[in-house]
Amino acid sequence: MSLSRSLVTSVCKKIIKPYFPTPISLRCHKLSYIDQALDGIYNPCAFFYPKLSNTWSNKSSNVISEHLEKSLSKVLAHYYPLAGKLNDNVSVDCNDNGVEFYITKIDCPMSEILNDPYADKEDLVYPKGVPNTYSYDGSLAVFQVSYFNCGGIAVSSCMTHKVVDGYTICNFLYDWATIARNPNSKLPSRIFNGSSFYPPTKDDLSDITNHVMPEREECLSKSFCFSSSKLAALKAKVISQSEVQNPTDTEVVLAFIYQRAMATKKVISGSIRPSILKQAVSLRPPLPETTMGNAISLISIITSEENEMDLPRVVGKLRKSKEEFRQKYRHAQTNEFAATTIGQYREMADMIVNNPCHDLYRFSSLIKFPLYDVDFGWGKPEKVSAASNGSIKNNFWLIDSKSRDGVEVLSCMKEQDMLALESDEEFLQFASPSN
Repeated sequence: MSLSRSLVTSVCKKIIKPYFPTPISLRCHKLSYIDQALDGIYNPCAFFYPKLSNTWSNKSSNVISEHLEKSLSKVLAHYYPLAGKLNDNVSVDCNDNGVEFYITKIDCPMSEILNDPYADKEDLVYPKGVPNTYSYDGSLAVFQVSYFNCGGIAVSSCMTHKVVDGYTICNFLYDWATIARNPNSKLPSRIFNGSSFYPPTKDDLSDITNHVMPEREECLSKSFCFSSSKLAALKAKVISQSEVQNPTDTEVVLAFIYQRAMATKKVISGSIRPSILKQAVSLRPPLPETTMGNAISLISIITSEENEMDLPRVVGKLRKSKEEFRQKYRHAQTNEFAATTIGQYREMADMIVNNPCHDLYRFSSLIKFPLYDVDFGWGKPEKVSAASNGSIKNNFWLIDSKSRDGVEVLSCMKEQDMLALESDEEFLQFASPSN
């Protein structure tokens, strides 16, 4: 059951501006083709800190909030488009207007959220109405610090996909925490130059956006964990029956979830539901790691027959799709990246249009991103929720577990499908609900 929004009290809103003014030469940030093709959904991410370290345990909430505000101001100077204003689907006016920063108190212990995988975390630790919305009249990034009556705190962010992707979001949050720990830290180079690789267009991109971006639906969200031993067992299962002898954590987990989701759908409907697996992949490389903004493409596989559903075969098809994707870029010149990526987006849109009866499963992986290293000065988080939401059907985010030797999956599905998956015996042999 959802926790009541009435538990949130003392909401205070501030505007945090970049510590240094954005140089005149950077005031107009042109959107890249990829920025234009993507919708502006506000992606949520939250960090839960049940117990602050001794140094911070006696600090007042005002001191903690001020600590976060100052460091946020400094990191915004490096991620200046987030403090600006979007001009239609063309550019960002980097006018240093700032970002919204909310301070709230939550009248319940944090354990009520952390111990309930069905709790609607975003209802409490995110600003109301911001997570996963496609249209918001406020700033391009919105943040909130929440103080629980047990002494724990949560820090959350919602940043528009129109300006940043998961890679940029993770770097922003890590850099924010780095500056919070040491205000004199020198950050790595962060360059918003996507339009130099993917020049913007004046064409109507609705044929891509309408089919690639997800629709909002009423769904359930739940987290599942794959331990290191279960990952090893899944990999052994794949290796014994597949040409893929070195499957990655991402490959085996998303292939397994996709396979079991299709299997449970078959039980419900009585026959296999043709399905499409879509995975977002970073374009760094071939783009430099310093490139911020949106630098992602898509790979996919399609499953139409029951004999295509076994796990080794799904992993094999996924690996083949990845290798074909890499091959396209391996032989492409820098000035050909745009055409190659645009082709990938249009292929994905065409696949969805041409197969309207297929179920679509969306996967994104943040494995290897240091989300559990986001330490604002009082220790590492007890829990990270990278995409807790209840509105995007068949959406799955993979992140490292806190122990770093396992994988946590943040899942969003229709209620009937979620209940079927978490009752599937084969699924539960490898995955366990995580709190």
